[in-house]
Amino acid sequence: MGEPLVKRAYETEKKAAASYTDGLGLIRGQGLRYTKVEEVVGRIAVDTIIHKHLMEAILEAQKELEKLAGEGPISEVKDVELAPEQRALVKRFAEMHLEIEKDMIETYQKMAEKMTHPLFKGLAEALVENEKEHHRILAELIAKYGE
Repeated sequence: MGEPLVKRAYETEKKAAASYTDGLGLIRGQGLRYTKVEEVVGRIAVDTIIHKHLMEAILEAQKELEKLAGEGPISEVKDVELAPEQRALVKRFAEMHLEIEKDMIETYQKMAEKMTHPLFKGLAEALVENEKEHHRILAELIAKYGE
């Protein structure tokens, strides 16, 4: 899943974040507080810190995903013959998680509206779309096995 690249990106962003933070201190120490220079370096420092934490989160997610058998997006529900008790279990499971997905769609939509940093806003918007996909797939399960 690209783990070596993510690890490399994380290590680079970690070093860069420390360098920008130190540099910002030096700039401020040279009497350049509240200047365009401080503003530009500060903005890059903020973005770099965000990049570092996003890469760290991706690395942690990849470790957790290694424990699961499958990975990647699910595009459709394949036909499987289930016994009546299995059908009922799948339906109950999907209905329960449908509510969770609905709540997450609403939560991420609110986050996207309130976020001011473009990276956070874009991530929240992408999560809304991902949760909508989960919602669609769970609704498909309910329709297929709820009969």
